[in-house]
Amino acid sequence: MKTTFQFFKCIGLLVLVLSGKHMLAQNSGPAVDVSEKYITKPTNGETSEIIGTISDDLGPLPGANIMLKGSDNGTTSNLDGHFNLVNVKPGQHVLVISYLGYETKEMGINVPEKTQVNVGTVILSVGSETLDEVVLNSGYRSSQQKALNIKKQSLAIMEVMASDAIGKLPDRNAAEAVQRMPGVSIERDHGEGRYVIVRGTPIAWNSTLMNGSRMPSTEGTSDNSTGTRSAPLDVFPSEMIEFVELSKAITPDMEGDAIGGSVNFITRTAPSKKTLSVNLGYGANFQAEKPIQNVSVVYGDRVADGKIGFMISGTYWNRNWGTDNYEVVYDDNFAINNLQLRDYLGTRTTAGLNAGFEYKPNADTKIYFRGLYTDFQDDESAVEQTFGFADEEMSLRVRHGITGITLYGSEIGGDHRFASGKLGIDWKVSLYDAEMGNRNVPNSKGNGEAAYYMATFSTPVSYNNLTSDGYKFLDIDSPEGYNGDHYDNIQPYMTSTVGADQLQLDNQIAFKQYSKETDYTAQLDFTYEPTDKVKIKAGGKYKAMKLERGSPYSYYLYLGGSYGVPVNMTDYETTNYSYNGGYLTEIDSPYDNVLIDTPLNKNELPKLFTEENLDNPLYYHINFDKENPSSVGAFYTGNEDVTAAYIMGDVNLSEKVKMIAGVRYEHTSLKYSGYAVTTDADGQVISEVENTNDFGSLLPMVHLKYTPLDNLNLKLAYTRSFARANFSDLNPTETVSVISNPNTISRGNIGLEPTYSNNFDFMGEYFFDNVGLITGGVFYKSLENVIYSARSYETIDGTLYQVTEPNNSEKGWLAGFEVGFNKRLTFLPGILSGLGIEGNYTFADSEMDVPSYDVNETTGDVTETITTEKIPNQSQHIFNAALFYERGGFNFRLAGNYKGESLAVVQGNPENYRWYDKNFTMDLSTSYAITPKLKVYLELNNLTNEPLRYYQGTAERPEQTEYYSLRGIIGLNYNLF
Repeated sequence: MKTTFQFFKCIGLLVLVLSGKHMLAQNSGPAVDVSEKYITKPTNGETSEIIGTISDDLGPLPGANIMLKGSDNGTTSNLDGHFNLVNVKPGQHVLVISYLGYETKEMGINVPEKTQVNVGTVILSVGSETLDEVVLNSGYRSSQQKALNIKKQSLAIMEVMASDAIGKLPDRNAAEAVQRMPGVSIERDHGEGRYVIVRGTPIAWNSTLMNGSRMPSTEGTSDNSTGTRSAPLDVFPSEMIEFVELSKAITPDMEGDAIGGSVNFITRTAPSKKTLSVNLGYGANFQAEKPIQNVSVVYGDRVADGKIGFMISGTYWNRNWGTDNYEVVYDDNFAINNLQLRDYLGTRTTAGLNAGFEYKPNADTKIYFRGLYTDFQDDESAVEQTFGFADEEMSLRVRHGITGITLYGSEIGGDHRFASGKLGIDWKVSLYDAEMGNRNVPNSKGNGEAAYYMATFSTPVSYNNLTSDGYKFLDIDSPEGYNGDHYDNIQPYMTSTVGADQLQLDNQIAFKQYSKETDYTAQLDFTYEPTDKVKIKAGGKYKAMKLERGSPYSYYLYLGGSYGVPVNMTDYETTNYSYNGGYLTEIDSPYDNVLIDTPLNKNELPKLFTEENLDNPLYYHINFDKENPSSVGAFYTGNEDVTAAYIMGDVNLSEKVKMIAGVRYEHTSLKYSGYAVTTDADGQVISEVENTNDFGSLLPMVHLKYTPLDNLNLKLAYTRSFARANFSDLNPTETVSVISNPNTISRGNIGLEPTYSNNFDFMGEYFFDNVGLITGGVFYKSLENVIYSARSYETIDGTLYQVTEPNNSEKGWLAGFEVGFNKRLTFLPGILSGLGIEGNYTFADSEMDVPSYDVNETTGDVTETITTEKIPNQSQHIFNAALFYERGGFNFRLAGNYKGESLAVVQGNPENYRWYDKNFTMDLSTSYAITPKLKVYLELNNLTNEPLRYYQGTAERPEQTEYYSLRGIIGLNYNLF
């Protein structure tokens, strides 16, 4: 430990020299203000307290350090800038307020006995030596000061991003906003961020919270490949966010379901002063070659002498998008079964409304309300051309559907303080609901329930350049004497050209998926500060979750071609192929000569699904619903009740050492209802099934913070956390077949244990006086009960069954390190002093033990073999980097985000595993403040046009590759107040 301290001390001294200041000069005798008269009132306790709000000219400053000079009694300002300093002895005191990037302020205060002294709003001034005038004149809104001061004062290992920082980035949804934070990466859908990943851990191990409670999920169609707990963040506009808190090591007062980390989005409630901001943007997607529009309005004020505050924000974001995609399906011997060329076009619309209200009748009481409504709609169409080498067929599928996701809810709560501020009672109740389903496409309302439509047309074809036994391979898999294609130029080599008039109707599909989750939450927290060195916090939380999942669809096989009554694609209106932005121009457009130039017009699809058309007896119709044994497994409901309690102590062990220690207990009760399917010689039987389970999780946690220098933190944490099983893993559906050899059972597993992790974190943080940071740390996670898809054998009533179900492995681990650097280069001469750099890198590696089973067909003996695998969806390398410039009202930021490859799906042998390829994206944002209230900005996303890629075994064997091209927007931001 001594060696570690000396190492960080040397680093601290070095960076002090680089920052151009000596540590002894940072508090060089500020003047003491003793002229103020403050508002006082008697307390209801035995001691006195000092309260107030820390602010600058632009608004509240969270994370300010407030101390009584010459004592250890201190506190920090909360996210509203408010502070409450308790256990103050009567007499004359000097209140010292410090904040990175600002002049330290000292205030002389006479504190009477048993009195609350309200110092009001304390305005801090930016330090003339620490942040030069050039940066101030650029319209810099102290976003970094806020984030770094909160980080500096926190005892936990965390990151913070403020709303004004989010507004400087080209990020329009919540996922893309947080990807800039150290150790964070995201997964995208058609180029837009959707899910957050912390330290490269699987998505399911990260908790996404809204105002401290886990967001409801709508992800998935309820089959066993989806149905996760992850909340899709592309439905959540970034304009609704006030703060983002990323906790890499949680504390006992936080929900324990967070192995990777916890991302908490805090929505807007009320401003400190009157606010009216309007944002207008217009741009384009260069793949779709269609426009993007964005408008948002934020209005808030305080009335009734500041006792009542409110804020209303609304946003509308309409963007066209396009995706060029090709996909390859392989047989077990790596022969190419088929090649798919997919061209997507769509329009996404996000509309949101956020309302906040608070009532503060006095300094000790606050009642608040938050309400949220956001609607996400994706109008998607695609033309998919498939070359089936194994089937000697070419098909063209046209699809069109509208998927909607609605997130809405509200919460009401209160913060109350008693006994001279030493006792705090906070409470909150909330209801949030998330729903996903299909919506009517144009001209389809007469067709009944809304659906996602697909129609496939096909024709027989012959292919050249196959092996003698009729297979097609890539060059890397080619047998001797065969020349296969390169992975970025897989050609079909048809023996003759195929035209639109040769394609005949094969089948139609109407999807009608839905999902819904409703969360009811109530919580109560108590805080007690018996002395100026000890704070005790305890509380409880109850959450009731109701879940519905289903994905019905109707399949129509058209048999007319076999009876001499074909339906040709050209019997309906066709349209020119959408070459908007070109098709796969990134790989030199290798397929322009084989694409069908006049596919079916998507607006014709509803005609194929009219009741009159489908009454044609030449259609063979199958409903995949609750009555069909093949699909009944996709329908289930779930109820989860979670009761949690915790207690923790925040203790100042010395002037330089602080500790949080405590324990959290969560009891989870599960009840899931679904269906069982049994297959025997007489057929298939469907029966309802309901499974229940409950388990308790005891989660001890300890955080230590050592501050050897004023601007240097060393943080050490042990936490125990967990990850509940995905909804689809708990789906009680069971399918039993006694006519196969061996007999088989496929089922969910309500008895799954959650994955537990004992987490060890060490982090060093050095803060520059002129707003900057160097960090470095290591982490290790010892894992228990990692959930995986298992195939085993089980003997039931003397009969051997092969059982496929999710199960728990015994153990695993995940470990790594992270480093970060953030610095304004103010020491550079002239205009170069506006430059700054940011960068962070995270390395992580992992292993888990996975059992596999083999059965001796003669004896029936089952042999277990343990193999070691990487944890799925865990990236080894993640980094974020940015070059920025701020001077004279001009802002410029060029940012890059890298996410390394990760194992996506374990399938077959290791050479068959599906991998998510590495990904590097670059974005640019720039703005200029024409006046202090009016700003013009430009935002560009995906400058490198980085593809999303999945591959099998090696990067030269792609399974899916898609390009999104560049998108950009230019706009105005006007702050009237």
